[in-house]
Amino acid sequence: MATLIRFTHQMGATMAVIKSDDRNSWEIDYAQRVNPELMTRLLHQAVPVLKWTNWRITRVGPGMCESTLPLAVETTNQHGTHQAALISLSADYTGGMALTTLLTGTPLTGIHRGSPDESASLWLVGMDVKYENPSTSHLRGVSRVDPKTAQRIRTRYFAGQVVLATISVEFWSESGERVAVAVMRYFAQATKRLLEHRVGGDLSPMTKLNLKTSARIIAGLRSMTDHSTSTTITTSDGKRLRLDQSHDKVAAGTHGLLQAQRLQKVLPQLAAMVGARTRHCDQFLKSIGGIEQLVLLGAGLDMRPLRCVDQLLGSTVFELDLPVMLAERQHVIDLLEAECGGALRAPERYQIAVDFLQDDVGQRLRDHFAFSDTAVTLVIYEGCSMYFDEDQNRRLLTSIRQRLKHPASRLWMDCVTPAVISEGTSDPNIHEFVNQMELIGEKFVYGPADPEAFLRSCGFVCASNVSAQEFLGSIDPTLGEYRFVVGGRDVVELGER
Repeated sequence: MATLIRFTHQMGATMAVIKSDDRNSWEIDYAQRVNPELMTRLLHQAVPVLKWTNWRITRVGPGMCESTLPLAVETTNQHGTHQAALISLSADYTGGMALTTLLTGTPLTGIHRGSPDESASLWLVGMDVKYENPSTSHLRGVSRVDPKTAQRIRTRYFAGQVVLATISVEFWSESGERVAVAVMRYFAQATKRLLEHRVGGDLSPMTKLNLKTSARIIAGLRSMTDHSTSTTITTSDGKRLRLDQSHDKVAAGTHGLLQAQRLQKVLPQLAAMVGARTRHCDQFLKSIGGIEQLVLLGAGLDMRPLRCVDQLLGSTVFELDLPVMLAERQHVIDLLEAECGGALRAPERYQIAVDFLQDDVGQRLRDHFAFSDTAVTLVIYEGCSMYFDEDQNRRLLTSIRQRLKHPASRLWMDCVTPAVISEGTSDPNIHEFVNQMELIGEKFVYGPADPEAFLRSCGFVCASNVSAQEFLGSIDPTLGEYRFVVGGRDVVELGER
């Protein structure tokens, strides 16, 4: 899946980059994006601890934010004064909001609706808090960015440059006594620029985190229960879906399981989609038999070679992804190996580092010593097509098609329909799904109106085309906009298979 970035304790939010001009006046920005009532409500939804403490924003202005941390049982220690750590938390979001007001017209992914392609990232990189007096009343936090610093932040940000901003937050009691002062250091940059940024030829740390997080969440969605050998998912319309996936908890880790649980509450269809595509693809793999090679395009943390080991023993598996994901994948498999005492059953595996947007993936396969064009090959393109545009998808799949010389070779892929790209539907369920996906930073880019015609344009002939709704026997219309497609070489060969 694409990057998932949202507010955390480090204020890890993404924001859309726009041109700063007269069309985005403070009055409009205040009304639509940063007014206290709206931001308090949205932050409470995104960061439950803020709602639990009843922390709230009380006033904002250009380069300014005031907040309140109530003195309550939930926020105090054994002395009846505020917990120091909660004052630090309040400082994080108060200073972060003051910085946010300077990025005129910029929605926060995970907070407001907005395209990740037009976003920027903001997070806390350091803090120094000095506690001067016990906090024995409701605590008012005040952050003001001086005009010179505010102009520098705006200029650098809207020029696409990195922003490193030091912002102070003061805390005052109801009697006017200063309780604490915090010096907060934030990083901000256009997300598009951040994702392109490479350190010594490698991806930036934030990009690596985003990639790993998305993969862990998908693994977590496959592993929503405590069963050690199976997963049972409840779809949005109450149907129970059981999956034989014993490896995904290890792949998800604590982080992935937590994020999956959070997503399940707001996007129940997403778990159903992941569960359906996993089961459909596994069933197809097991049904065709005689596979000599399995190619995983965007392997991520998919443990299919281990989950379907009985069908793949004697086959060769090629796992293609970015280097950072292949390293994380191998780390997970090493953990599973250790759990099995070195007796993990697995087919022969090879990892191939690729960038789908830059490399000729078919050429990379052909150049690998273990790959054979003439072997019976199953290519699985799972959870990727909706995040690349039409030309990028076509270029990738056409390159792959050129490497499939055996008539029994197949492509399995999932895709969405245009209805969840442009919201070309009157169904409120689909509108809500699209809205929630955009809120978590997962905006889909492409979905073919005619999957069969799209496959033909890549050199494949469509052998089957079924929706998740049909596959699950579900009544949820959103699942009807998610499809599983199988392609092969030509009509005659598919008919004979």
